[in-house]
Amino acid sequence: MDLDLRQLVLTPGDYAGAVFMRCDLRGVNLAGVDLRDSQFIRCQLQDTIWDGAQLDQCVFHGSNASGARMRAASIKEMNWSDSQAIGMDMSEAQWVSVNFVKTDMTDVCLKGASLKQVSFTECAWGKADMSGTRQEQVLYMYGDLTQALLQDAHWDGVVCVESDLSGQDFHGQTLQRCQLTECRLEGCNFQDALLEQTNFKGAFMRGAKLINARASRAMFVYADLQEAHCQGGRYTQSLWADACLDHADLSGADLTQSILHRTRCNGASFMNAELEYADFSYADVSRADFRGSRFMRTQFHRALIAGTRWGNKAGVLEKDPLLFEAEQWSAGRPTAPRAGY
Repeated sequence: MDLDLRQLVLTPGDYAGAVFMRCDLRGVNLAGVDLRDSQFIRCQLQDTIWDGAQLDQCVFHGSNASGARMRAASIKEMNWSDSQAIGMDMSEAQWVSVNFVKTDMTDVCLKGASLKQVSFTECAWGKADMSGTRQEQVLYMYGDLTQALLQDAHWDGVVCVESDLSGQDFHGQTLQRCQLTECRLEGCNFQDALLEQTNFKGAFMRGAKLINARASRAMFVYADLQEAHCQGGRYTQSLWADACLDHADLSGADLTQSILHRTRCNGASFMNAELEYADFSYADVSRADFRGSRFMRTQFHRALIAGTRWGNKAGVLEKDPLLFEAEQWSAGRPTAPRAGY
């Protein structure tokens, strides 16, 4: 406690369970040392070297480790909170169940790292390098990742909660089974990306590029996709209820068996799209373009179709008799909600 340990030289051995409180360890070489279950509380750890150290179940709280090196470290259940990790080199790390809370990760290097069940809550990122990372069940909460480097990152089951990824380029990358709810994704490039079963509920995606994206069973409920570029994408069995697609381009897209209840598609293009068994019930498709689209039992029950361009309407169902009958029955009930809402 309260020690200047800058001249410390640790010989190989077992130092597990150590407690460092308000200690100055700047520049100390801790490479390869066994420090499992140790605690570093309000310590100065700038420029320390941790390569290959055993850090399972370590706790870093209120510490400054800016410029430190923790490369190729295989770590489980490490926890950081209220700390600074600015410019740390954590490349090629392998982490499982590691957590960061309110930690400054500005310009940190995680290039090529493997992250599983890792969480980052209210962390600052700046130009952090996460290129080539493989991330599984990773959580980002309230983070600004607009400047982070994410090229060639592989995301499987990643969860982003109210995070900002605006302008990020995910061209050709894998983001499957992810949860990107209520995130800012304006102008993001998902062209040719694998987005199967990914949830974009409530996301802000104006002008996003999803050209040729593979997004079967993806969810875009309540998402704002105004002027989005979705040409040629595969969106079979996807959900778009209450989404805004005004002036979006879905020409040539495959929306087979997709649900688009109450969507706003004013001026959107569905030219040459595959719309077999798709359901646009209660949607606003005013001035939308469906020329050349393929329909088969495609529902437009109570949809707004003023100025809609159709081409061949074979296979379009503008009214569903059974649903209409159910609506009439529902309307006769006391305090019944309006049909479709």
